[in-house]
Amino acid sequence: MRFRGVVAGATAFALLGLAACGSDDDSGNSSGGGGGGSSDGELETTEVTVGALPLADYSALYWAQEKGFFEEEGLTVTLEPVQGGPQAAQNVATGELDMSFSNTISTSIAAQSGLPIQTVVLTSALGAGGLSVYVDPDSDIQTLEDLDGATIGINATNNIGDVTLRNLLNEEGLDDVEPTFVEVPFPEMLSGVEAGSIDVGYSPEPFSSAALAAGMREIVDLTSEEGPNDGLAVSNFIASDQFIESNPNTVAAFARAMYAAGQDIVANEAEWREWLPTIAQVSPEVAQEIALPEFLAETDVDRIQEVADILVEQGLLEDGYEAADDTYVAEG
Repeated sequence: MRFRGVVAGATAFALLGLAACGSDDDSGNSSGGGGGGSSDGELETTEVTVGALPLADYSALYWAQEKGFFEEEGLTVTLEPVQGGPQAAQNVATGELDMSFSNTISTSIAAQSGLPIQTVVLTSALGAGGLSVYVDPDSDIQTLEDLDGATIGINATNNIGDVTLRNLLNEEGLDDVEPTFVEVPFPEMLSGVEAGSIDVGYSPEPFSSAALAAGMREIVDLTSEEGPNDGLAVSNFIASDQFIESNPNTVAAFARAMYAAGQDIVANEAEWREWLPTIAQVSPEVAQEIALPEFLAETDVDRIQEVADILVEQGLLEDGYEAADDTYVAEG
């Protein structure tokens, strides 16, 4: 196996051990989307290019790569860095990527707007402590109410950050609190708060723990236990309708490897925490403290629908949206 290092300008991770390979669009047995497909038969293509964002929620992708889960399924995977879910959806739809990380928020919005993409893996759900909203310790912002009019950095609008914050504000009866959202890459979030270019930072793991370790003061954990965002299944991987139809067995093999990797992380959490600093610019101390996502073992359409219902409430999806229409569940 040949390796290459990838350092994404939009991320803080140095990715190691990525197999160098190309994408292959060989066609094979077709299978309709939005439902079950067959994983019987040979892989239509063994080489796939997958969009990657090195956050804890998507770490099963890197674990599968380094621990041989893709290799066991006969896959050679190239990881390509992408900054956020909306960009990932476009890259998959145009065929620039075979598959990519995304989130169920971006996927649902893009699919209803007509983009031919579907969820193929529901990799993880939000765990407590996974999404932090924080400020400089000297900031006048103390409460959720103080976020009204404040500038909040997020990696992409109409995405996990602003949707979960609105969901929490609505739950708390603070519908009239209106922050201004500014797009900032996660690696630049902490420095933005420190420099005063944004009032408030928003970060998932491992950036949230790194920010708090640097002295930032947390305003709220968007994924606090028993809060409205606890356990939301937002982290997914997507493929285009065309890629799924042409490569159902390859998609099924990718899904099997991803779910096996996620469950292997759950079974080896201590090793996972030791491993994180080898692929991320995160200290061993922070790696021991970050919140572990809820790694999922299957594509649960009901959990995707739960997220979609929140988007309907926020006016980001039309009423009556059915998540099953944009989810591919491979059999076997």
